[in-house]
Amino acid sequence: MKLLGLTISFLLLLTSCKETTNEAFDLNSFPNDWVRLTNKDGKLVVYNSCDAGNLLLTISKLNKHFELLLHGQQEDYGFKILEATQLNDTIYLKAKWKDSDEQQEFKFFWTDKDKGLGRFITTYSNGLTSDNLFVTKDKQITFEKFDQPCRECWGDECDETK
Repeated sequence: MKLLGLTISFLLLLTSCKETTNEAFDLNSFPNDWVRLTNKDGKLVVYNSCDAGNLLLTISKLNKHFELLLHGQQEDYGFKILEATQLNDTIYLKAKWKDSDEQQEFKFFWTDKDKGLGRFITTYSNGLTSDNLFVTKDKQITFEKFDQPCRECWGDECDETK
């Protein structure tokens, strides 16, 4: 009886220690264009700052590989996506900075797929973590757009501009 109990315990232990592996993820089925959302006065808005605009994220297919572009602010950052995998609800994009061998990993998960909301997270080599909420471009119209007044950035130089 003792041997039967040990055998059953051992089998249960083996089956509960199932290895988790990332599965390949098809980026063809993933939205291409994303717009960052900002919490302003307790509301999520598309916030365009007067000095930097708003962060946009684009995933595009170029030849046989995908690229990720962070743009819309003062500088653009381009990455070649080397691999896209999924583990549970998280999509991992293993990427390489364009014009560099430095690699970067982006994590994505849906926060509300029906509303087109998802979070992209990455930690850069300098230790800075970027954790932003985005909405798909086609669903951004469901959020108020807020353009920061020019005056808040440039003062009197904005007399002639909006």
